[in-house]
Amino acid sequence: MKYFTAALAILLLSCNFSDDCTQAEYTISYSDIEQDIQVLSADSLEGRAPLTMGEKRTLAYLTSRMQAIGLTPAFNGDYLQPVPLVGIVSNSSDRMKISTPSGNLSLKCSDDFTAWTPSLTESVKVNGCELVFAGFGIDAPEWAWNDFSEADVKGKIIVVLVNDPGFHSGNESLFNGLAMTYYGRWTYKFEQAERMGAKGCFIVHEDKAAGYPWAIVNRKVDQKSFYLDNDHLKDRNCLINGWLTLQAAKDLFAMCNMDYEDMKGKASTPGFKAIPMKARLNISIENSWERSVSYNVGGFIAGSERPDEAIVYTAHWDHLGIGVPVDGDSIYNGASDNAAAVAWMLSIAKAFKSLKQPPHRSVLFLTPTCEESNLLGSQYYVDNPTFAHEKIAACFNSDVIMFLGSFSDVTITGMGHSELDSLLEIEASKQGRYICNDPNPENGMFYRSDQLPFLKAGIPSLFAKGYSHQVELGREKTLQVVDEYWKTTYHKPCDEYYPDMHNLQGLVDDTKLFFRLGYNLANSSYFPKWSEGSEFFVKR
Repeated sequence: MKYFTAALAILLLSCNFSDDCTQAEYTISYSDIEQDIQVLSADSLEGRAPLTMGEKRTLAYLTSRMQAIGLTPAFNGDYLQPVPLVGIVSNSSDRMKISTPSGNLSLKCSDDFTAWTPSLTESVKVNGCELVFAGFGIDAPEWAWNDFSEADVKGKIIVVLVNDPGFHSGNESLFNGLAMTYYGRWTYKFEQAERMGAKGCFIVHEDKAAGYPWAIVNRKVDQKSFYLDNDHLKDRNCLINGWLTLQAAKDLFAMCNMDYEDMKGKASTPGFKAIPMKARLNISIENSWERSVSYNVGGFIAGSERPDEAIVYTAHWDHLGIGVPVDGDSIYNGASDNAAAVAWMLSIAKAFKSLKQPPHRSVLFLTPTCEESNLLGSQYYVDNPTFAHEKIAACFNSDVIMFLGSFSDVTITGMGHSELDSLLEIEASKQGRYICNDPNPENGMFYRSDQLPFLKAGIPSLFAKGYSHQVELGREKTLQVVDEYWKTTYHKPCDEYYPDMHNLQGLVDDTKLFFRLGYNLANSSYFPKWSEGSEFFVKR
């Protein structure tokens, strides 16, 4: 999907630093980045969970840093943007009963299914609701794909597959092949079910297709889930969201005289249409909830020529707080996720602020809350922006940093969606580095961090970093180390920063890289274009 327009070619040719920019780049230092990481991942911040003392201390530090850098408060004279939340606890009935052509099927909560309701409703009772197998639950005009084209699912419960047809079929000509599109994400499935007027939606879980095991899905059982406190929680069509284990789905299909693997194959074939399962479902869910407020933090530098236009840097401040102890440690410090990325953003802000001549466009530095709760902080900002969507040239997001030293690569998660890839490639080459795709595109990481709300609003976004090829380790060994990080460190108390063990030079390199990239775009009048074929394609 890579291509060049005449305007982009002009911008690429003009990507040269002035002396002012070179001096500004010198302000980016290993010691500054290290200090921010050490403070933000310290035990005293208690894992930076929203709505805790850890949040208060984190907000105090971030606002003081933005003030010291000299950023202008982003929100009507304040660095803090209140994000109204509702925390809902859904208690499902222990059993979900389904009547099928072959008899009754009883599924056990947690073992076989999870179910909740994202609605401010005290109780939801479903008795005898029809089930429809809706394939992948996708309506994608750009792929001429509509699983609902000949089906009325209003008031019914749909059963859908996770991921998209490209992954399950292995056909590179369907969607993006093995690389997940947004149509494959669970959030899209529930959103589409709501748009179609379905009463409920159950997604069939498969480890590889989802990118995570059943244990991750099962965490929602009887736990508080946060949502933005807005009208979307009222008057909903889709009252039940949930997952089925693979075995439960196979049992259900068999009792409906359908073979699961056969149906999956048909659903992965162009022209598939939703199929009634001739089964009816019974379930009840009890809800309780409470309202609260967390905060985004933001500061900006006003543009000298076009202050109404902007580029945006994002890095979420929140993590998991205090949780289940592992080897006696209950504080989930979140050094790589995401103290390091916040440090990246603050150092870029310092470099921009040190310029003798402010950039032509404004530059916003936003550190959202509740990324770990389905990107709520960034979604709230996009719903309540300080710059019009059509005036934001790009969003640069960072999340989950590897402390391995210098990298030969810049891995783009979500490669091929916009012209930003080409701009990044030019700047990366100046560091002697190359760009490459995410080694595991089937996991859909492009849709799991704070760039997603910007993407859905039509704003080209980059999520890239040194990741796949550490200079001394080589690519194969690096990927083994990275894989071990995901297995043993990610979202665990051991995600801490150890100066004697960790090397931040790769993060320093990335910080300079994204300062250069942002500087060039902030001093141009060009709006990067989407690649045709991206599900977020917008002609700007």
